[in-house]
Amino acid sequence: MRMLSLAVFAVIALTVGAWEESGMTILIGVVSALAAVASLPRWRLSTFLTILSELFVVETVVFGLADIVALLGYWPKAYEEYQLPTYLPLATAIFVLAIFAVSHFGMVRRMTSIADPFFEARTPISIRPWPLPRTIVRQDVYARINIWFLILVNQFQVALALRFNFFQRDFGNAIQVADEAHRAAFWFQLVYVFVPLAFIAILAGLVEFFVASNFVLQWRRWMTASFTSRWLLQSMHYKLALNAGEADNPDQRISQDVGGFINGSGTGINSGNAGIYNYTIQLISSATNLVSFSIILWGISNALDAPILGVKIPGFLFWVATLYAAVATGITHLIGRSLSRLYFRQQAVEANFRFDLARIREYSEQIALLKGEDREIARAGTVFEDVFHTIQRIIQVRTWLIAFNQFYSQISVIIPYVVVAPFYYLKIVDFGRFSQSADAFGAVNGSMNFFVDRYIGLADFSAAIRRLTSFEDAFAQAREQDKREPRIRAEPGDGPILALPGVDLALPDGRKLAHVGDLALIPQESTLVTGPSGVGKSTLFRAISGIWQFGAGAIRQPAYAKLMLLPQRPYIPIGALRDALAYPAAASAYTDQQLCEALVKVGLPRFQDRLDDHDNWQMRMSGGEQQRLAVARALLARPDWLFLDEATASLDETSEADLYRAIAATLPDTTLVSIGHRSTLNAFHKRRIAFVPGEEGRPATVEAATAAE
Repeated sequence: MRMLSLAVFAVIALTVGAWEESGMTILIGVVSALAAVASLPRWRLSTFLTILSELFVVETVVFGLADIVALLGYWPKAYEEYQLPTYLPLATAIFVLAIFAVSHFGMVRRMTSIADPFFEARTPISIRPWPLPRTIVRQDVYARINIWFLILVNQFQVALALRFNFFQRDFGNAIQVADEAHRAAFWFQLVYVFVPLAFIAILAGLVEFFVASNFVLQWRRWMTASFTSRWLLQSMHYKLALNAGEADNPDQRISQDVGGFINGSGTGINSGNAGIYNYTIQLISSATNLVSFSIILWGISNALDAPILGVKIPGFLFWVATLYAAVATGITHLIGRSLSRLYFRQQAVEANFRFDLARIREYSEQIALLKGEDREIARAGTVFEDVFHTIQRIIQVRTWLIAFNQFYSQISVIIPYVVVAPFYYLKIVDFGRFSQSADAFGAVNGSMNFFVDRYIGLADFSAAIRRLTSFEDAFAQAREQDKREPRIRAEPGDGPILALPGVDLALPDGRKLAHVGDLALIPQESTLVTGPSGVGKSTLFRAISGIWQFGAGAIRQPAYAKLMLLPQRPYIPIGALRDALAYPAAASAYTDQQLCEALVKVGLPRFQDRLDDHDNWQMRMSGGEQQRLAVARALLARPDWLFLDEATASLDETSEADLYRAIAATLPDTTLVSIGHRSTLNAFHKRRIAFVPGEEGRPATVEAATAAE
């Protein structure tokens, strides 16, 4: 549709331009034809860039047709002063070409690959566009409308800036001479021009802030939910932890980098604080500003009609502003080109430091018992050294960058006046035109300095893109790992037996850990798995549960059976005790009576009255109490198969025996499979499987199941 609309308009513009002998209309037709080629579906433009391009296509056609109407003499005489500038359709068509050009840049491709899913999601969302009532819209429609609206608001603000520029000229002329006529012009410009313009500009700024802030917040919420879901579903978080790579500290990537990607996260002087919103919507605004004021500056330059060193240079002021901004951009990049790499490293070392401190808090009791505070202080200092040296290097680069930016900002205030002043003193321009040209020069220079002003933010933004894309790459690598052969497949079988018809267990680096021969676990026959530490017992349980695929072979899980595995160190979420007890189910799945009965059965009666207490239970409970709580979860969940990976190792033998009796009494139909080292566990199991270490580094083997003694 975009291509067809532009193609039809290009034919019309070329035909009318040739008929009326209008070079500008012919140029608009040529550029529109090129934009139509750039809009061909074969180029597969990203969804985000397509949305931007669609708006400019519509504007090109609308503005272009309005220009053709005026060219043919059909524009209403009553609205002649509102006729659109002839350069508008040309500018919007060039924007279509610019979007096509930047779509081939590597950084832009990485950026849009992260942004596109938000603009493609068709899930319904609830919004309340004031003053309208709450309504349900599709996510992609909501995103598209917001992007278009914000671009239009920014373009309207550029139009206001242009009007302010002409106000500068007229206001300057009004104060140039102290007489009655100029006094009346002064008050007219102040009251009837400036005040309404200022009010509208303030209102437009508030509207943009409100809409943009809510849109960015919605965007961040969606991206956070998307990354969190993909990180947690199908045990992806566990797979990423096993696969070494650049996707370290995923919590930091979700909590910080998503926000930094969308709206920036820079802090401090000249940080830029820029994300994708700043580098697209506001960049388009700056580009529109550049085109609009360049036309004014070019016109003023030609009106000067004054040779420079004996040579008349068309658009002299425009070329001075362009050269000035180009030099500044080059120097800025030369100084700060290493910032992106440094910011990427800073996020990594900061996250490592936070992780080390979190581990100290998590294991505070063990550290206190071992009197390891001095060692932890030394370790924290060593880890922080990486943070210190990285930030020190960033400070060095930013010091030079800020110094140049501050110098550049200061002289940029006077440069427009320095350039235009000679023409004023030669009486080539009046004071109003002098003020207008200086303002236009500053606007053009400011638009060209978009990246200079945001260079530090751009470096941070580039680092955020790299971290998020490496996170995406880690997801893709983990999914590819799931498809690689050989691997262990854990799939539901046809019968009630848990069958392992020849399975090789391996480590992520490929080293073989153990070989399990033709093994079958029978329902209602509790089984004890024994063997030295490190031979693969826990790995076997992980493979049975389906989260360990390193190795080869097939595991046939019991058909239609619910499996549950309790590790030696249970996970207990922070929050209400009832939520921790019911995990992973919702607390509402059980009554208070069921929760209390489970606590009593596992020997935690003193916690019955604390179901609604919020705490960090992992820190509040002892190791034995945590294991009791995990068993209570199993009693509530009532699985068909229950795997205990040394899940009672923190308890004394008597307490351990009490828990096994509670399991047997409460879950008589559950098949129990345990890993343990105590001989007292034999009494609670009918069969025993032994892992035998291999000689000279060979994989361990598994002896056939025998009766437990």
